[in-house]
Amino acid sequence: MSRERPPGSYEDLKAGEHEVTKMLATVRSLAEDLSAALGSGEVIGPALPQETPRFALYHAANSICSQKVRVVLAQLQLSYSSHALNIFAGETYLPSYVRLRLLGCERGGLPLVVAHTGSTSTSAGGCDPAVVPTLVDRQADAVIVDSKQICLYLDALVPAPRRLRPVSIQMAIDAELDTVDNLPNYQMLVGQPIGPDMRPEKLKANNGVSFSMSKVKRCDRYLVEFAADPDLVRAYQAKRSKELMAAEHLFSEKAMENAYDRARGACAALNNKLKTSQSTWLAGSSVTLADLFWAVELLRMKNLGAAYIWEQNRLPAVQRFVAAAEGLQSVRSAVLDWPGSQF
Repeated sequence: MSRERPPGSYEDLKAGEHEVTKMLATVRSLAEDLSAALGSGEVIGPALPQETPRFALYHAANSICSQKVRVVLAQLQLSYSSHALNIFAGETYLPSYVRLRLLGCERGGLPLVVAHTGSTSTSAGGCDPAVVPTLVDRQADAVIVDSKQICLYLDALVPAPRRLRPVSIQMAIDAELDTVDNLPNYQMLVGQPIGPDMRPEKLKANNGVSFSMSKVKRCDRYLVEFAADPDLVRAYQAKRSKELMAAEHLFSEKAMENAYDRARGACAALNNKLKTSQSTWLAGSSVTLADLFWAVELLRMKNLGAAYIWEQNRLPAVQRFVAAAEGLQSVRSAVLDWPGSQF
């Protein structure tokens, strides 16, 4: 006569250990597959010779979300293996990379993306299985797939005096992170601005619709190639739905007008906060996570020709902030001087 195992029995514990072991092996095997495809990665930061850094970062030079993570790693002086993916060549669609992202989405309790908000926010749009950045923590066997969550994760690992999100002002910092995270970066990057197009010449060649549809077509190819793999099918279908929505809704004249209005409004609000901070930075004399996120955001706007929003003393506090941010070593090394980071 069979009987049920009581919860927490030895058999349950061993079964749980087996699942954990299998999951960790998956992380390691996927990372090995990616290293075979992308190379072992250049070590960035203060690592000892022949030392394997704790972190592996899968990123792209000109990805604004990747830039946020690189800046935080530099500011915290954390070393990592740098694995660069070429977005325009479609390397973020590599099956081994998509599988790693899927694992991170699942571990983070993040539903797969089905819609495009115009921003890069995972909390607003869902977890995209084919974008950067992705962080692997080799020591903890962790995979984190959202840039904001990666930065919060890294900051929590360092001693309290070095943290960029001090306990006393966490709520204020988090509010700024949410603002930056939900700005319409994707629309401003590939959509046609209202009025003169001040973006770099290479960005003017394609409009947002054609760019998004090129991603839809790439998903279609992968859906055919991996039709027998349910995990990859689920991932590529989610990505396809997101990009199709972008092509259909994000790049009309009205949508682009709203996007730039949101950017201008956020910059004006930042200007007011900086005027009352009594310092160059948002929360006093020390650089915080909020300052770094805003620095990357504003430098991207400047790269896209949108610095007219604050220059010529239209928003003088923001203008001073950008100048100060450009002088930060972490910003210079991770964004301004990083090869290929500017369009």
